[in-house]
Amino acid sequence: MLIITRKPGQVVRIELAPDIDPATPIGEILAEGPIEVIVAQVRGSYVRLGVSAPLTLAIRRAET
Repeated sequence: MLIITRKPGQVVRIELAPDIDPATPIGEILAEGPIEVIVAQVRGSYVRLGVSAPLTLAIRRAET
């Protein structure tokens, strides 16, 4: 599980891993299991998210 801290307006992006063909059916991508997002902690204006996803997906912080 990846833990990411975000504040209002910040983005978490879930996309295909670089080595995965974009034409891959979603059923194959999620065959390893679902995407799960857990709110781990809320402190003031920050939230800590726990994200679990199949290895066919990449989880990235979108920096502005």
